[in-house]
Amino acid sequence: MTPRFQAPRGTRDLLPGDLGRWQWAEAQARGVLERYGYGEIRTPLFEDFELFARTSGESSDVVQKEMYRFKDLGDRDLALRPEFTAGVMRAYLERGLGGRTRIHRLWSAGPVFRYGRPQKGRYRQFSQINCELVGSPAPGADVEMITLFVDLYEAWGFRDLTVVLNSVGQPASRRAYGERLRAWLAPAHERLSADSQQRLVVNPLRVLDTKDPGDLALFHELGDVPRMLDAIDEADRAHWEAVLAGLDAVGIRYEVDHGLVRGLDYYTRTAFEVHDRSLGAQSALGGGGRYDGLIAELGGPPTPGVGFAIGLDRAMLVLEERGTAAPVPPAGIYLAAMEATHAAALALARELRRQLVVELDVEARGFGAQMKAAGKSGARLLVILGEEEWKRGEVVVKDLASGTQETLARPGLAEVLGARLAQAPPPTGGGAKGTEKP
Repeated sequence: MTPRFQAPRGTRDLLPGDLGRWQWAEAQARGVLERYGYGEIRTPLFEDFELFARTSGESSDVVQKEMYRFKDLGDRDLALRPEFTAGVMRAYLERGLGGRTRIHRLWSAGPVFRYGRPQKGRYRQFSQINCELVGSPAPGADVEMITLFVDLYEAWGFRDLTVVLNSVGQPASRRAYGERLRAWLAPAHERLSADSQQRLVVNPLRVLDTKDPGDLALFHELGDVPRMLDAIDEADRAHWEAVLAGLDAVGIRYEVDHGLVRGLDYYTRTAFEVHDRSLGAQSALGGGGRYDGLIAELGGPPTPGVGFAIGLDRAMLVLEERGTAAPVPPAGIYLAAMEATHAAALALARELRRQLVVELDVEARGFGAQMKAAGKSGARLLVILGEEEWKRGEVVVKDLASGTQETLARPGLAEVLGARLAQAPPPTGGGAKGTEKP
């Protein structure tokens, strides 16, 4: 029977059995970010629509096609966040972070929302890890951001990654390059897709970001696309060359892609993506870039910044397909009781759970049913509260891996059980089957 209510198209449920790998990946990422000195920031799931429109660019697909935009009961024009950076920069200004220290290293994680065609590894609600380094115009900030990006993926087991990067210049050189693009495409203007024709008017660089097969075939036919690197000024070229030198110094492998412009309008100078070429045509794992004009666009003082976003759904899919094992949950205890010791078992479970993983039968079923449940639970140790043993201040403890059984004193039980769980399981198998009733 089909349930009456189902998850909306483009969303999914992550069940307890699915989340072990996610929680491990999040913990690995948090460790890397803390070692790099980044502090976590949490911003609202929704913001003023205008915030995203101003920062992403009116011509971007995010604003034109993908935004979850709505009016609330106060008739405010709001949107679910399609990316993190705009909200983080709004918080940076609103909370006066710039007046505290010059440089801020910030990261965020959580759901973002874009209305697009759902496909394998791509959802309308998806998870991102987002990092920002705000306050430094130095090429070293770009190098740190790219290195952090690669190190996060390597912490998850990815190897042989390639950074693809380009310089998209600054406003003056972007305008000059835009005119060169218009001239290059003029002979074939009418054959461009409607989206690309509109982009050519509003923001010519966005034409290079097209995924339309007809546009891509047309570019190939025209050949020799103008290169942004030929249009940047001396300052931008010095920045670009310093970034490449920094990547060489830290041993990051990279390739220059003259067609890389990224999907949002706020990028300046360095734009980058990280690829795992073993994934084939869909090898991009995420990307980012520098956005030196973004905070000024929001009404703040000119403040440089650089950042990136990682799609966790995509990373977890790759890890699953490669057979990366989910972490083994902590070894635990199953607590079994007689009818007369059930209340005592509830109290003991609460006490042990302050330090250990403990499961018990909340329905107070018979001893046999509890033994079957213990065998299926995955617990390492079975703790039995027999009536006579409990009166003597003792419990029976059975190792479900080896079948060995012993009687332990009630005082200090948590510490003793913790030490047992920390030991490697014995080589011989056992189980709950055959346990005698005390």
